[in-house]
Amino acid sequence: MKNYFKKFSIMFVMALMFIGIGMIENGSAVNAAITADGWQRYDDTDKRLLYTKNIMGSISSVHYNGSTSVIIPGESVKFTFYGTKLRVVCAEWSNKSTKNVIKIDDNISDTFSSYHSNSGSVSQIVTYEKENLPKAFHKVTITVPSDEVNKNLELDAIDIDNTGYLIGNNESITLDKSTMNLNVGDSHQLTATTTPVGAQVTWKSSDPSVATVDSTGKVTGVKEGSCTIAATTADGLTATCVVTVAKENKWISLNKSTTNLTIYDSETLIATTTPAGISVKWSSSDTSVATVDSNGKVTAIGAGTATITATTLDGSNLSASCLVTAVPKGNGPTPADSENITNIAHAKGDNTNNPGGEVTIIFHGSADTTLSVVKTADVKEVWIGDNFTYTLVITNTGTKTAKAVVVNDPAPNHINFNVSGVTTTQGSVDSSSTSKNIIVNVGDIPPTGTVTIKIPSTVIA
Repeated sequence: MKNYFKKFSIMFVMALMFIGIGMIENGSAVNAAITADGWQRYDDTDKRLLYTKNIMGSISSVHYNGSTSVIIPGESVKFTFYGTKLRVVCAEWSNKSTKNVIKIDDNISDTFSSYHSNSGSVSQIVTYEKENLPKAFHKVTITVPSDEVNKNLELDAIDIDNTGYLIGNNESITLDKSTMNLNVGDSHQLTATTTPVGAQVTWKSSDPSVATVDSTGKVTGVKEGSCTIAATTADGLTATCVVTVAKENKWISLNKSTTNLTIYDSETLIATTTPAGISVKWSSSDTSVATVDSNGKVTAIGAGTATITATTLDGSNLSASCLVTAVPKGNGPTPADSENITNIAHAKGDNTNNPGGEVTIIFHGSADTTLSVVKTADVKEVWIGDNFTYTLVITNTGTKTAKAVVVNDPAPNHINFNVSGVTTTQGSVDSSSTSKNIIVNVGDIPPTGTVTIKIPSTVIA
């Protein structure tokens, strides 16, 4: 390595302009300055320079900050800096070592000399210079060999590029992850480990539109892309993690895309979601052909085709569908020519809440069972504006199951039904129900089975 002997006479040094930069570290001033040629200079007494044995050197106005540190044979100084270039500034003299060893990281080992034959005056020189280093942290050790008897190195200052900085050899920061994959909307905690333990850390994202990070290191994906999350100590030590954000892999599927059902029969479709457990809403494109309940149970009502759809309720609105084809049972009657069994029930008691009103009970197919209907009101006399409840009790009094039962209850002219308040012990209220007509898709009623429907009502005239 070529030695750089850049002598500075006393007058030249006095004329050299240093621009001081105010820095505070751990409550004490850091002795650093920008040299006239654009380097950042740190004095030999800087606490981040660790000597195995430090002896006070000469004191002269020639020296930076007025003094030097002597490194004797067998001793060394260590330091770590962040930057791309390095200079070692020493005092030259006739008793100085000619083969000082400098090691940078694990791949650079050079020697340099601070010897000068002229012992009549003390000069300040740049004894070593290294540029074009990777922009990173570099560990440096300078040693005077043991065989340099009666010789030494008189260190005056360390220069680095003006965008770099020295750090203490006992300081460090690491993250538990160097890379991270997130879905949009997901979060993950980064953990910083520092030396000394508990050092204050500042978190920052290179692109908050892709991923954000809070004051504790919690990273949240915002949109597709990649960015770098940095954790920085008060001394400028930084550790980073590259975050890649992707769209969340959400989907929904059904166990069947098509199915055939005989009229009055049922089948339960199964929805599978990713992530698992997303709630879904079921719907039928034609309830006159097939209905579906909140659990995916599909019942064929009339001949034809209908699309049963499951839609996610987490805001993604993903959907999957199954085409249902409903066909007649054997050679029996179809809905068009089936016999509709109608039972008529009147409200009990002396009330006039439902004069002449009737409840129609319909099941498609042959009349192979009988149903009874009782309709009651919880009042005897009402006035305009009064609220009361109709109760319908449908009982299968036959010995066979009543298939696909539908209850149709028209309201008297002076009564309005409260559709949203209707309850049933079986089945569901049809979406076509109005304040003037309640339709309940009860489904199958087994022998002796009973279904109770309650309809809140209001007198309007």
